[in-house]
Parts: sequence; C-alpha cells; structure tokens
Amino acid sequence: MANVKKREQISDGVYITTIHDKKFNVNTIGIRFISKVDERKASAYSLVTRVLQTSNSKYTTRTKLTKELARLYGAGISQSVFRLGDCQAFYLGANCVCDKFALENEEITNRVTEILLDCIFSPNLDNGIFKESDFEIIKRELIDNINNKINDKRGYAIDKALETVFKNEPAGVPLDGTVETLEKLTCKEAYDEYREMLKTSRIEITVSGGGDFKEIQKLIKSRFDGLERKFTPNEFVTLSPLKDKPAKVNERFDVLQCKMVMAFKTDIKDPEQLKLFSLMFGGLPSSKLFMNVREKLSLCYYCSANNMSEKGIMLIDSGVEYSNLDKAKNEILKQLDEMANGSFSDDELSNAKTAACSSLRSYNDTASGLATWWLTQLCVWNRDFSPEDAIEKYKGITRDEIIQAAKSYKLDTVYIMSGEDKGGAE
Repeated sequence: MANVKKREQISDGVYITTIHDKKFNVNTIGIRFISKVDERKASAYSLVTRVLQTSNSKYTTRTKLTKELARLYGAGISQSVFRLGDCQAFYLGANCVCDKFALENEEITNRVTEILLDCIFSPNLDNGIFKESDFEIIKRELIDNINNKINDKRGYAIDKALETVFKNEPAGVPLDGTVETLEKLTCKEAYDEYREMLKTSRIEITVSGGGDFKEIQKLIKSRFDGLERKFTPNEFVTLSPLKDKPAKVNERFDVLQCKMVMAFKTDIKDPEQLKLFSLMFGGLPSSKLFMNVREKLSLCYYCSANNMSEKGIMLIDSGVEYSNLDKAKNEILKQLDEMANGSFSDDELSNAKTAACSSLRSYNDTASGLATWWLTQLCVWNRDFSPEDAIEKYKGITRDEIIQAAKSYKLDTVYIMSGEDKGGAE
C-alpha cells in the first residue's frame, strides 16, 4: 500500500490520524466534532462552525482571513456537516499545497494549520462572546440556505422522507437544525454551545497529504493539551427499528414530476454486503431498477438505490409521472422479490463487484478521499480496514449473501411529493 496511516489518542475522546503519501501535492487538515444531537444542538453547532470558519482573533473579518489564505498559495478553510449513524459530524478543515512547492521555502502547511486552530480556539470575540453583527449575518445566511433547500425538489423529498424514517431517533434531526430553532438562538447561547462542543464532542482529526506532518502534529497537540473534556463515547452503528406497518406521507407541491422515496430497513450490519446489494438493485446502469423500472417499462425518469448501512437503511428515490406512481411502486417491490428469489445472473454480480472495487480504488486518488475513508472505518465501524481490504471482501461476497440481503429488507416508509390533490401509491 502506497500510503502510510498512523493513529493515536491525544486526549479524552480526541484522536488524530495521519495518512501520508508522497504522490500528493496537497495537504488536508480536518477537524470533526462528533455528537449525538437534538434539534437545538444541530442548529447551534452548525451555526457555530460557520462562524468559526469566517474569522479568528488575528484575522477578524472574512475578507482579512480570505486574503491571508490566498497569500498562502490559495489555501482554503471549509466547513460542512454530515451524518454518522445517530451522530452528526461538524467539520472544519483546511487545505494547502505542500511546502516543497513554496517559492521561498515558506512553511505553508504549518501556517495554515495555525490559522485553522486559531479559528477553533481563538475566535473573534466581543465582550466574551461572538461578535454580534457577524453572528447575525451568518445566522441569516444559514436560515436562507435551509429555506432554499426546497428548490432542490429531489434532495428535499429525500430529507422529508428521512424525517419519517427516523422519527424519534437522533438521525431524524435535520443536519443544519431548523429555522424555528435558529431564529430563537442568541449570540450568547451559541457561544455557550461552542464551549460545550469543545468539551463534550468526540473529536476526530485527520492530517493527510504528501508533506511532513511532525510539526503539524506538535501544533495540534499543543492546542488540544489542557482542553477541559467531559466526553461520553458515541455509538455509531444503531439499526433503525422497523415500523409496525409502512408509513405513508403525501405532500402537495407545485411540481410536474412527482418524487417518490421508498425506505427499506434491514437487520444486517455488514456494510459491504449491503452496498453490493444496493449496487445490483439500483446503483448501476445494469441494475434491476434501471434496466426494468426505468428502461424496459418507462415508469420513472430516474430510479436509484442508496444505502445508509450504519442505520440499516436503503432508500429508493425516483421521479415519476402521477399516473405511474402505483405501477412504479409495485414494480420496485417486484424487483426486490425477484432478487430475494435469486433472479439475477453471475454477470450482474460480477459487474457490481467490479464497480464497487473501482470506486474503492478512487479513495487513494486524493488526500481528502483517504481521510474520509479512514474516518469512517476507524470511527464508525471501529476497524482497521483499508480500501484494499474492502476490495478483497467484495470479491468474496456470494450469491447467497446477496439473496440474504434482499430477503432482509422490509418496506418502512413511502414518501410522495405530488402536484396532484392526492399522492397515489397507496
């Protein structure tokens, strides 16, 4: 394996993983605050990471920070939030070119790392809390982003479906919280939540790229040393319980093309087995859903399968004419039954394995890709499992395991966004 991975715990619930590969021309430093959240914390933490991204005590405005990063050969600081089972990860990261490309031997990566750490540990404050004017601007930006999500009808339908799929579970909390909660959140309350985030979150740090990471590790350890911590371990793989009977949600929107999201649940915890099945079922141009529901029967504009294996969920989302809703739903269920009965060829299984292995190899192509891979394996699945290990596992998956996966999936939720008075697909 070309890359070298090392991992250590540097404080209570704080871990640093370094991935080095000399082929990379960039370095990526990522810091993730991982928590099981409620609606308030989701809103606050998402807002806080946006505030931290834009300035610090040395570069007190977004413009000043951006100019300094641009001077460092176009470095950047980014922010995001994503799900990890019943937890959410709030990410702040930086990327920059490796020092060997500096024209005057500048220590680019050390400098960028210092700026990122200042954003986290030395934010721009006014009277002991975030600067009110900056806070309100960023808060309004986040509220606008949430309100604008409705413009992406496909993504919005999936989000609304997940609210029902994960009802009364932490995974059902919207990634950025809600507009209602954000509207009520004060600058002082957000600052208090920021201190809580530093104290109680699991913190996963990744440093990946082609540079020398010794000094970066020292910088990171020095800033986390002495940080007050009260950490409770997280559980990431928590299968969502199947409802007594499938939930049906119909919403009316001004749309010409209906959106239908069907959620299935399983009791299997093997991510490779579930991923390979979802590829065969609806993740490839040769999949059952694409070849039959879309191409052969022309029941959908699109119809694809994706899985959230840490929650035991497979989502089938499709764009459908109103008159075809029931036909499309029934055909999707029929194709699942056929998979459960072993109605697929060895070539279909082989094609899915080839696609899965090809996708895994791409993780080695970027420093950020490797960081994402190892975060998932070490943090969520608690295993030292390289992309090459996963490739070997995919190669060994049998027909019986695919059939077992198909049999295990049970319909949990059907969400329909329709332009008609009634949603159909009853």
